[in-house]
Amino acid sequence: MLTSTLKLTYNAIARWITGLPYNTRITNLLTLAHLPPMETYLDYLSLRFAIRLHFLPAHHALGRPRADPTTHSYLPGLHRLHDLSRHLIVGKLEDRTTASTADGIPKITSPNPDKTTSPQELHGKWIRSLPDHTIVIYTDGFKLDSGATGCGWVIYNVGNQQLFRVMEGSCHLGNRAEGFDAELHAVQEATTALLTATITPRRRVFICIDNQAATDTLQFNKDNHEYARRTIETTAQLRLLGWTVSTVWCPSHCGITGNEHADSLAKMGTSLPTPCQYSLTTKVWLQTQARAQLLQRWKQELPLSNPSLSFPTHLRGVDWADTRALWRVFCNRSPSDPHPNKTADPYPCGQDEYTSHHLLRNCTLLAQRRSQMQLLTSGDLESLTFLTNPKNWVGIRNFLRGTGLGHTTNITYDRKPAWASRDEASDSDSPEPDFGAFEP
Repeated sequence: MLTSTLKLTYNAIARWITGLPYNTRITNLLTLAHLPPMETYLDYLSLRFAIRLHFLPAHHALGRPRADPTTHSYLPGLHRLHDLSRHLIVGKLEDRTTASTADGIPKITSPNPDKTTSPQELHGKWIRSLPDHTIVIYTDGFKLDSGATGCGWVIYNVGNQQLFRVMEGSCHLGNRAEGFDAELHAVQEATTALLTATITPRRRVFICIDNQAATDTLQFNKDNHEYARRTIETTAQLRLLGWTVSTVWCPSHCGITGNEHADSLAKMGTSLPTPCQYSLTTKVWLQTQARAQLLQRWKQELPLSNPSLSFPTHLRGVDWADTRALWRVFCNRSPSDPHPNKTADPYPCGQDEYTSHHLLRNCTLLAQRRSQMQLLTSGDLESLTFLTNPKNWVGIRNFLRGTGLGHTTNITYDRKPAWASRDEASDSDSPEPDFGAFEP
């Protein structure tokens, strides 16, 4: 009963997004509104909440339920939530409950704020400006499609405006961590190695990371990531030994030697035979799995959709009238289409019924505009996926605007239909009206 009421609002929102009428099929409506099936999305939200339960403190009122069903008897729903995430909880879980004992790592402004303005040159200029005995650390994380995650790090010492490699290493984090986790752990491994190194004098350490979210987390670990917390505590020990530690963002895959070397070490880490002692199941990985399950179910239930939790980039800045026209054509609900309960009229070209699909795909009176559209599109014009393919958007929009299809009942043809020519001929052959009786 509750979901039925929610569906009314959910479907109304989809109609508001698309501009489609009430007689549109719900599957088409949700596909074009870029919304998942409501029950699928509610299951996803429930699973995310269930994941959060596993990272609550033991004394929390909603702490993780134990195997004994009598626990939390006043909240039986907790056990059902726990069952939702049971298949994901394997091995040692990340600790998000331990309080941090050290301040975050400050970050400095990057010498190369983007990848477009000579990043390699700017980074090299910054390196040459550093005084001798400055330590520069490059770190990176990497995840294979198979799920294996690794991290790599390399430590350099600055001398005579050049970098001299001191140490390097890689690590395997197993199959239950994300690249973001590996980025954080790489910094922990590098700073731990620096703790035991006999490097003097102890001056300045710059940690170059190609993930801005990782630098932000190390500065302020508001979500208490375990890998970030361990890294922050390690850098606190470095500060006690006289080091000044800062992070700096470094663009990736731009030919920066240290970053490229750390990337290769991270890839090597994925193939190491033994996982690191800090290998565990992270919260970020669990949330990623929940999202992957949502996208998989979304695609299964709505095969023509392009599942994503972000707004379609190809539709940014596009007029709502243009998207509505496309969705109308997709559903055969354009102004030129007959009502679903009525039989379509024969089309003037004599090939098919008067429908928007026929106008788009087969009408001989629109062949010229169709050929222009096909120069900007790809795929099977007869398939509905042709209309939902983001790569075809510009060509289809030009066709709809030029013909008026989806926008108005007055279609602009390449040439006049035969019936229009006959009507004009009959008008011209008719005798001129006799106005003689009204002449003075």
